[in-house]
Amino acid sequence: MSGTSRAGASEGGPGRAAAGGSLLWSQRLSAQCWDPQLAEHVLARLAEFCPDLETVFRQSPQDGVNLLNFLSFSPVSFEKICRSPELLLWLAAPDVLDFKKGEGQGKNQEGPDPDFKLLRSWKSQESLRVAYREISGLAGFVETTRDITGIAERCVRQVYRASLSTLGSRWGSPQTGFGVLGMGKLGGRELNYSSDIDVIFLYGEEGFVNPRFSYHEFFTRLAEKIVGEFAARGNALFRIDLRLRPEGSSGPLVRGLASTENYYAGYGETWERMALIKARGIAGDEELLYEFEHRLQPFIFPKAVSDELLTEIADLKERIERDLLGAEDLHRNVKLGFGGIREVEFIVQTLQVLHGARHAFLQERNTLEALSALAELEIMPRKEVDALRSAYIFLRAVEHRLQIVWEQQTHTLPAKSEDRYLLAKSMGLDSVEAFDQGYGEQTFTVRVIFDRLLQRRSGEVAEKHGRDFFAQPVEASKTLERLQAGPRDMHVSARTRRLYAKLEPELLSWLARIADPDAALSRFVRFVDSYGIRGLLFETLLANPRLLELLVRLFDASAAFSESAIKRPELIEEIARGRTLSTAADVTDYMDALWANPENLAPLEWVRTFREAEVLRILLRDILGVASLVELQAEMTNLAEACVRFCQVNIAGADRLTIVALGKFGGQELLYGADLDVVFIGEEPGPAERLIAALSASTNAGRVFPIDTRLRPEGEQGMLVVTLSGYDSYFSGRAQTWEQQALTKARVISGPESTEVAGLIAKVWERLRVRPNTKAEIAGMYERIIKERAKSGDEQGFKTGRGGLISIEFLVQSLEISAGIREQNTLKALQRVGHRLKEGESDTLANDYLFYRRIESILRRANNQSVSSLPPHGPEQAKLALRLGFRDRETFLDDYRLRRARDEEIVRKYFYGA
Repeated sequence: MSGTSRAGASEGGPGRAAAGGSLLWSQRLSAQCWDPQLAEHVLARLAEFCPDLETVFRQSPQDGVNLLNFLSFSPVSFEKICRSPELLLWLAAPDVLDFKKGEGQGKNQEGPDPDFKLLRSWKSQESLRVAYREISGLAGFVETTRDITGIAERCVRQVYRASLSTLGSRWGSPQTGFGVLGMGKLGGRELNYSSDIDVIFLYGEEGFVNPRFSYHEFFTRLAEKIVGEFAARGNALFRIDLRLRPEGSSGPLVRGLASTENYYAGYGETWERMALIKARGIAGDEELLYEFEHRLQPFIFPKAVSDELLTEIADLKERIERDLLGAEDLHRNVKLGFGGIREVEFIVQTLQVLHGARHAFLQERNTLEALSALAELEIMPRKEVDALRSAYIFLRAVEHRLQIVWEQQTHTLPAKSEDRYLLAKSMGLDSVEAFDQGYGEQTFTVRVIFDRLLQRRSGEVAEKHGRDFFAQPVEASKTLERLQAGPRDMHVSARTRRLYAKLEPELLSWLARIADPDAALSRFVRFVDSYGIRGLLFETLLANPRLLELLVRLFDASAAFSESAIKRPELIEEIARGRTLSTAADVTDYMDALWANPENLAPLEWVRTFREAEVLRILLRDILGVASLVELQAEMTNLAEACVRFCQVNIAGADRLTIVALGKFGGQELLYGADLDVVFIGEEPGPAERLIAALSASTNAGRVFPIDTRLRPEGEQGMLVVTLSGYDSYFSGRAQTWEQQALTKARVISGPESTEVAGLIAKVWERLRVRPNTKAEIAGMYERIIKERAKSGDEQGFKTGRGGLISIEFLVQSLEISAGIREQNTLKALQRVGHRLKEGESDTLANDYLFYRRIESILRRANNQSVSSLPPHGPEQAKLALRLGFRDRETFLDDYRLRRARDEEIVRKYFYGA
């Protein structure tokens, strides 16, 4: 919220000096403001009609800094000044700056004002005064809300008296009283800056003004005239809201006292009882208004309250969140959202209804005064009262500032952080981050107290289901009880308990189907605790069983990715709502999404956030079985390539690097927890160092993808970045056979010398085919790796053990070299060179290769790190067997040993003719 877009002041430009002042003065003044550029625009426009601008600002507090901040913050107030320049001098006058008691300050006209033009002008001017005093810190919350309420009351009284006089002169005067009840914040003397005013109209006895014109008809016309005058001519005094009257919008506009009393006695609901706590007569017959309050006292503060009251109030708040707020506004709506103003009011009003009949001291209309009474009577702990008071004042101050900007009734925080900057500054905070943290802490505090209070002691007990499938069924039962009851410092509503009772059988059904139900249940409970609104989550899971399945499978499959979901529960819903899990993404899809950057984050922050969410999406596709392992490897590689290219563009000088992908990255075979094997071709190391740091740095969102450059010329002893000629020279003389063999998987992914590097790699690799003894050298390397990395007789090494992954990869690469066919992907290469093996051997190797890679994928995803061996312990091997689809550990191991033996036989036959 900066620049001319907020102030609507583009003329004059920031460099124009204020009339009567100096350029230096205006620059110094603007430099002290929240948004200096915006402040200079405001000054420039003011200078057009204020000849002595410097003098005016210097007589204001802080030499005008407060005044200039206010006019920059509130475009609607600034436009008032532009339309009526004399108001600028008025804002600096003692009448505005000094605190005064009374019902509104400033000019007021009680004389003839048939169209209420003077009243409207006075109200607009007073609103300007109140807003300025609040934003500048001259007035606190209590004074501000008192003054706004006083303005509204004076408007109601003046319009009421004029309207009654007009109708009386035409029809005559009824011989009974009429009253206007202020409800809500009007009744509590705590109106917002841009509030509706909630009122109820009532009259005394039934009767007739004349034989054909009843009191009811007369007072209905009176009410209609009052409402009409408030809304007339596009310059409303206040918006009048009549929905709190008996029967709401469908009820009559006015009622007699007896009818009103009978309605509440027979049909009044809990929310109406709470609303009437704040009812206060503000205009009309004082005796009638007193009689109303006296008669309704037993209804508002009953001597006996049923246990259902807390449940009804909790359900009312849940309906507000469900029906009036979207999920995107739940944590942004200051009034109705999570831990918002309405929750503070519900807490206070609930305790007033519960205890008000016994403690007249509690029958306060004002929220802060009622909080003080709760503390004095020790109905609430002083610590909680102080916390609610602090939160209420903070949230109301935020609400006022949102409304002061355009004098509109809004309660929703701006979604974009930059649009919250001036809001944060106006609250005395240095940054948006500080505001967001403070807002989150205040609302969380309110929600904790709200949930603790509004919990019904339900007699419902969830039906017990068989739990023998848990490794520790007693502990699992305790965990399930904790899931139902919530954390110790919070309580859950009866409705939430009922929802959980319906959900638990489905949850247990899914837990019974997975490999590690104990761990999955523990993670599920932590996810629920971190989610926020338990009832909303349970309701969502009941409505969407697939989402429940997804969560349970995720919490079984991976400890590491479970932590991501627990830390950011919204990721799961975003993935479920967004692109379908059955859709694969290529490099172009990922690049488009990265460039879109909908959250407008810094590029290197955004790429980490994006990568975390997308890896989780790939994992969910994996565990739900909607994509094959080959598709998942390709998608993970596409994501890695897009992230590398995105970072390359956003790091100075990195676009001059040509990047070669090797290993599984080059072969489009990446799995979870993978490093990216790369070689940098270029002229200087700096950009490569910055790129590696960006991709490998650990943050709260994890790393993008760690970079491994050990496959460069001379390995770790060599230069990080090698020139094209240096790369050519190295492979023309010093490179070893294994380094040339590694180029089988080399793939250029970006850079200015892509064509030249790709041509050089193809030329170097081709030399292997014509060299003598290449096959024997590869066989020798294979044997050395087996001896170095695999223990003698150790069958657990599915990757580097005999007959494991490396055996198949060496065999395939040797076949590629001899056939002169270079294909980076192992399975695709096997399809192209398989004819050089005996019939059926190619299919056997392909199936077994996928089997080992599936083992690797399942083990890697657990902790998002590299794994090359089976788990050493039987229970963990049993879980792996179940995740692979085997009925037990023994069946899996028998199949695994058979594959290893036959693959080793095929490899030895090829290399040694054995």
